[in-house]
Amino acid sequence: MKKIAILIAITSFFIFASGEAQAQCKQQRVYQCARKGGNAIYLRDFNTKLRAVRSERSINGTKWPVVLNRGTRYRFILCSPSGHSNDVKLTLFDSKHPEMRPWNSTEKSGRNMFDFICKRSGVYYVSIRFKQGKGRRKTCAVGILSFVGKNQ
Repeated sequence: MKKIAILIAITSFFIFASGEAQAQCKQQRVYQCARKGGNAIYLRDFNTKLRAVRSERSINGTKWPVVLNRGTRYRFILCSPSGHSNDVKLTLFDSKHPEMRPWNSTEKSGRNMFDFICKRSGVYYVSIRFKQGKGRRKTCAVGILSFVGKNQ
């Protein structure tokens, strides 16, 4: 009977410990990342878990549609765990400018954030993916969309 109780206690510890680690990766990182926006107003977050890349040709990551309004300045911020900050990129594109030729990306800006002044209202897409040749280990990443202000 004691052995069964110990086995149940150990099993439940691992179940709850693994669930807590995943929750921290999302919610705690969203909060920390949103604070990096300065005076920008938080609008939306993009959470993703990235699997380890097995071959150079595999596409890994997630894509979300967002509606952006003309004449508005938006800030996009990318946060990933330490050790993966140079492995992941956030990209903004639309149907006329595909992901290979995006409007902007954190890789293009050379930082973990960029501002975008929307010149045409419509549906845009945000993707979070590993950079080319990166992604040997799985990780998670958070993207933040913030409102900076109207562009006069």
